[in-house]
Amino acid sequence: MKIFAIFATAIFCFSTILYAQDGGAEEAPVVDAAPEQAAPAQTVPEEKVPEEKPKIELAGVSDVPSAKRPKAPDSQKAKAAEAKDEADTKEKNRETIKFGIDSELSELVQKLIDNEDPRYSDDLYDLFQKTKSPTVREKILDYFTKLEDPCLEDYAVTVLNDPYEERNSTVEKVFKYTATVKTKAAIPAVVTLLESDNENYFNPALTTLGEIGGEREAEYLVDYLDRADLTTPQRQALMKVLGKIKAVQTWDALVEIAQDDGENAFVRCYAAEAIGAMKKPESIPILLKLFESPDPNMRCYVLKGISNYDTKEAKDLVVQAIKDAQYKVRLDAIDAAANMKLKDAVPYLIYRAKNDPEAAVKKKAYEKLAAYEDGEADKFLVGQITDKKTSDAVKKQATEALLKYGKAGRSQIAKWAEALAADDTKKPMRRDVGKLLTKYSDGAFAGACEAYLSSQDRDTRAIGLDMYTAGKFSSCDSKVRAIADDKKMGTLQKRAMKLLGIEETEDKPEKKD
Repeated sequence: MKIFAIFATAIFCFSTILYAQDGGAEEAPVVDAAPEQAAPAQTVPEEKVPEEKPKIELAGVSDVPSAKRPKAPDSQKAKAAEAKDEADTKEKNRETIKFGIDSELSELVQKLIDNEDPRYSDDLYDLFQKTKSPTVREKILDYFTKLEDPCLEDYAVTVLNDPYEERNSTVEKVFKYTATVKTKAAIPAVVTLLESDNENYFNPALTTLGEIGGEREAEYLVDYLDRADLTTPQRQALMKVLGKIKAVQTWDALVEIAQDDGENAFVRCYAAEAIGAMKKPESIPILLKLFESPDPNMRCYVLKGISNYDTKEAKDLVVQAIKDAQYKVRLDAIDAAANMKLKDAVPYLIYRAKNDPEAAVKKKAYEKLAAYEDGEADKFLVGQITDKKTSDAVKKQATEALLKYGKAGRSQIAKWAEALAADDTKKPMRRDVGKLLTKYSDGAFAGACEAYLSSQDRDTRAIGLDMYTAGKFSSCDSKVRAIADDKKMGTLQKRAMKLLGIEETEDKPEKKD
């Protein structure tokens, strides 16, 4: 029994070992099993935050350019100015520059500016360096602004770097000079003044930056638009300047502004003009749509913008705009048509010149027809002068346009002036037309000059002397000499003698024994 028990125990142990090696009995299903483990989640890329565009910094102190003498005088302008001189004009002008007081100098320099006379640039430059008079200095600055001479850039940049002790009028003229001669060296100083708290400097600094700036300055100004402290007039001025710079990289921003109904009306108008000035073809459909605006100002600025294109759509829009119900739009359409030299617009301009209810539109039509120098346009204008049925007022308008803007009709104008010189019933028109001719030295007007000098009317003879001064017509020398020899002519005699270079002599009393 004992042996059997030992044997049975051994078999049991052996079976247990085999059972353990076999993995044991089959497991029963688990009712509340744990949920299956979820698959690893996919990695969601982080949303990229666009990098903030670095702010463009332009402000600073400008490097002052080196001093330089004025440019050599333009020979054609010098010759034209010399033709207006009397016998001792040049010598007297130099004496005034050397010895004159403020009022005399200012009057002389203004006369030189009006005549675009470059012959005194060296004299005035030297005076500028010596004078202590702000008035004289400002007037000379005006002179070199007119000549577009960069000889005073060093002075201008020095003032813009520190304008606070200068007269406001001086700073304003310096801004204008800097913009005219395109002094890029002044950009840091100009931007500094733009960003300053002095409102007096904002508009002139902005305008100047528009003239001397480029693409980088345009990007700076687009960013500047986002400033919350800008007034509406400042935003308008800023947008206008962006249009001048014509930086293509600002196109998207300006298109958005032009199409934004919630934006200020004139800011939108300037934006429309600006995208047109960039000459991108993509601007055309946008401008065509904007022209449908009920706002006549928007239509005007669209015309300014679309006149930069030579496409059929642009030309058609301009021609049709000449018939716009708003006279301001018609004015801008006439300008655009002339700038684009649209021959198809000539009949429209002739109709406006004849029939427009607005005097300003009629005047503009005459001027632009003369500037066309087109056969059809010239025929109409000259016909207005020669047609006996045309009123003198209309003839004068055609005459003024042809003299100022065109080349045709000189002989016809001269004949009409000769007829006026002999007609004492038309003294006011004779005076007005004569004064127009005194501005031109065309040889075709020699006969008119002689007719005016031959008149018995003193004022008409005076205008004849003005014509002679402008044209130096040798055929009229004898008429001028006749006035110079006539003591009854008074001041006219003195003028005639001066023109002929005859020195005045005083009658000396006879000696008594």
